[in-house]
Amino acid sequence: MEKRIILLLFVLRCACPLHAQLQADSVALSYDLNEIVITAKSGIDHTRQAKPVSTVEEYLQSAEKVSLIKRGAYAWEPTVNNMTTERISVTIDGMKIFHACTDNMDPVTSYVETVNLSKVNIGSGFETNPNASGNIGGSLDLQLNKVGFCCEGWAVNANLGYETNGNYRIGGTDFAFSDSTFYVNSGFFHRHSDNYHAGGHQAVAFSQFAKYNFFANLGYLAGKKHAIEATFIYDRASDVGYPALAMDVKRAEGLISSLSYRREELSRLFARWETKLYFNNVIHIMDDTGRPDVAIHMDMPGKTRTCGIYSLLEGRSGRHRYSFNWDAYYNRSYAEMTMYPSDPSEKEMFMLTWPDVRTLNTGLFAADEYHFDERHSVRLSSKVFFQRDGIHSDFGLNTLRIYYPGIASYRNRFVGNISGRYRFRYGDWETSAGAGYGNRAPSVSEAYGFYLFNTFDACDYLGNPHLKHESSVEANIGTKWTQGPFTASANASYFYFRNYIIGKPHRELSSMTIGASGVKVYENLPHASILNVSLSLKYLFPEYFVWNGRISYSRGQDDRKGNLPLIPPVSYESSLAFRKGRFSAEAVVLGASRQTHYSAGYGEDATKGYFIGNVSMGYGFKVDKVIFTLRSGVENVFDTCYSTYADWKNIPRKGRNVFINLGISVL
Repeated sequence: MEKRIILLLFVLRCACPLHAQLQADSVALSYDLNEIVITAKSGIDHTRQAKPVSTVEEYLQSAEKVSLIKRGAYAWEPTVNNMTTERISVTIDGMKIFHACTDNMDPVTSYVETVNLSKVNIGSGFETNPNASGNIGGSLDLQLNKVGFCCEGWAVNANLGYETNGNYRIGGTDFAFSDSTFYVNSGFFHRHSDNYHAGGHQAVAFSQFAKYNFFANLGYLAGKKHAIEATFIYDRASDVGYPALAMDVKRAEGLISSLSYRREELSRLFARWETKLYFNNVIHIMDDTGRPDVAIHMDMPGKTRTCGIYSLLEGRSGRHRYSFNWDAYYNRSYAEMTMYPSDPSEKEMFMLTWPDVRTLNTGLFAADEYHFDERHSVRLSSKVFFQRDGIHSDFGLNTLRIYYPGIASYRNRFVGNISGRYRFRYGDWETSAGAGYGNRAPSVSEAYGFYLFNTFDACDYLGNPHLKHESSVEANIGTKWTQGPFTASANASYFYFRNYIIGKPHRELSSMTIGASGVKVYENLPHASILNVSLSLKYLFPEYFVWNGRISYSRGQDDRKGNLPLIPPVSYESSLAFRKGRFSAEAVVLGASRQTHYSAGYGEDATKGYFIGNVSMGYGFKVDKVIFTLRSGVENVFDTCYSTYADWKNIPRKGRNVFINLGISVL
């Protein structure tokens, strides 16, 4: 009888895939069974997306707490709680990966395709991600889609897409095979776009790009409770234009690999143990050879190389659900710049902009969630790090010593964080409140960057190895009310920083970049703060229709009540979706008010308000074992010419864009 029950659970799990979703917090459930069943993980349900072949960045646009900084049509930089790369942690399946561009033109999210994505775990502040480091603002963990040891047999998918704005062509295919002891899912994806047009059919030069992505996930079940898994990703982009910057990208290349061992039902106290080894290599080459009228041509290659390990234990005992993690990584960040004068008799100028910075980081994480009863629970978590970082290049060290005489080549740092959350459920209400404290070490650019040109404020930036650790106190509260078909939720978070790191002008220093307006050196401000507030509403109509609405407000201030950069104005979004049988449709309106709290000292101005409308529809049908899904729509229906606070140098976004996607699945 027991075996039949287990078999039934197995069949139900295979037959009912879990739709992937953007998750801000989750609690793993475990069951005491005499036999272990390792189930499959389903990927994103592309049939429920407006654009089934969207990029990861487009997919993240609908996530609460996440915004995206755009420097062109490709590789948008994600932010969490309106904090950028330096203050958040982005991992792929727990693996630490670092961008190789000094201008953040190659965020980690650009190296993964949505067809290889199961879900994105979004952590606010110090919560949720045991492998995160430096995550004062939050974290993103891109969890890969692994078919698992569940549903037997083959599945093949093909996706084709076309968008009129930019003559954007998209194509890819992937397949999956699984049986009781082995699985593999692999795929190839290609994207190619010409220059796009802003509203009013204004051409945006240098906005083209081309890329392809190959991935493979494999698993072998060595025993009933032992699994070995491997991941390989190769991503290459070329001829990537950045209209907001002075340079384009000749090549952006990422190689990501891992090998892991997973054990289920390790002991009475621990239900799961996973240990993963990983290695990744990222290369990013910028140049301006495609730009006209350049006074001095230059190229800026950069690379990062990271190897690491983590070992995660998860368990449950009584009312406790706990996890422990140890992780370590070693990273090398290197970038250089060469200027080629127009006069061949003059010598080239060479600089190490990231002077071969080496970082060894290791940390211990622990978390425990205690359920007093069905209504009350408390979660506590903490992580402590040891980090040793410094300059490995003698040339780079001696160059930086011109400005900081006597600095040591390496420095040891101890950082950490602690956070807690209380959750209460009663009837139609669910409320949570949390607080946390932690600090972070300066990033590679903040501590060791050498004359990094920022086109946003037209200043060269110089790192500061004497920076203090930036610390933050976070407080957050959220409440959710559900009454029949109606759901309302409100969330607020407040971050108070000490020793906030930001670039400040130094008039006595001379810039090196032609056209630069000055030099800024990274310094610690006494304090700063960021406030985020949002309200979300949802209504389920009796049949077929779902309405969603959201409005958000943020404010960031420094120690003199000045505005922090890249903080959004009031923004809003509303959507009405219809689904009946094989047909679906959706209409979305979104916009923002005029940005009045901008940071002029950082190069911002008063961005105008905007209002955008999008519509889409889809239809799916099946012929024998082949499923066809056709989806089409129009973005920016009114062809509005606009830019947002997050568009670098006010580069306008796409005007009217008609898209069509065809998905084919063979089961």
